[in-house]
Amino acid sequence: MTIANCKHCKTKFQQKVFGLRFCCETDECREACAKFVLEKKKKAIERLTKKREKDVLKAKKEKLKTLSQYEAEAKREFQKYIRNRDKDLPCISCGAKNTLFDAGHFRKAEIYSGLIFDERNTHKQCRRCNRYLGGNEGEYRVGLVNRFGEDFVKQLENDSVRLRNYKYTKEQLIEIKNHYKNLNKQFKN
Repeated sequence: MTIANCKHCKTKFQQKVFGLRFCCETDECREACAKFVLEKKKKAIERLTKKREKDVLKAKKEKLKTLSQYEAEAKREFQKYIRNRDKDLPCISCGAKNTLFDAGHFRKAEIYSGLIFDERNTHKQCRRCNRYLGGNEGEYRVGLVNRFGEDFVKQLENDSVRLRNYKYTKEQLIEIKNHYKNLNKQFKN
């Protein structure tokens, strides 16, 4: 048993119950202890209620999401994965090493929707090449050939024709997001 000061009357007492901060020797101290316990329970109930309200709101927001919002979330995780996967490699197009990087697509994601989440089609690319040089496709192709070979690039180009127009479902996008989120967690470890 430890010695403590009563929160109400400030006298020293021996704690009989761990964490009890009231001596409970007088009616006032017992009443203060009861109020303290009730207040603690009230706060716990309020926290639980707020958490439930937050969960309900989150579920409502999830129901109202559009397909493009799901796609944006999946893209965010996928592109983060590509930057993690290629972190030790230079820009696929120009070979830059010390700059800001994106996850650039060889076949543009806006045109070839079936290749948005294709790891063969997406590599670390400097922002200059990706954003300001429109993907720098000619040099991107040279970089792919140097890194993976001519057959790899030809196969990707053939697949791009076949996968030009593709519509992802909500379930596919959620699955893609979760898959790459898990892979990104592995990079952290």
